[in-house]
Amino acid sequence: MKKILGFVLVFTLLIGAGTIYASGNPGQNLSQWYKNAFHKESEKLGAATATGMILVLKEVNVFVKESKKSIDDALASFRDDKVKEAESGIEKYQADTINSLNATVNKLENVNFNDYVDKQNIEAQIDQEFEKMVEDVFSE
Repeated sequence: MKKILGFVLVFTLLIGAGTIYASGNPGQNLSQWYKNAFHKESEKLGAATATGMILVLKEVNVFVKESKKSIDDALASFRDDKVKEAESGIEKYQADTINSLNATVNKLENVNFNDYVDKQNIEAQIDQEFEKMVEDVFSE
């Protein structure tokens, strides 16, 4: 009797399960499962993409900051080099000018201005005498 009762109970359970399963639309169940799975994977992909973009943007920000610092350093170095070049050029020009002035002063100190004035006076007298001679020659 227990065997029969167990058999009837198992048979009834199987028929009920088949009826419940058959009453649903298997295509609809599969479609719903696919939508849920797709939605979960889309959320995972979206989260991974957002995280990846945030990491990339952070790396780009670090790169930009490092590049800016590097460019600032290069510009400062370039500016310092050009200032040093200009200063050394000015100092060289100043030294050349001072040397030239000193050489001129030495030459002028060695020149006897009295002799120069006397020479100029002699030349002026010669010019006057020559003009007088020419005048005398043409006036006769």
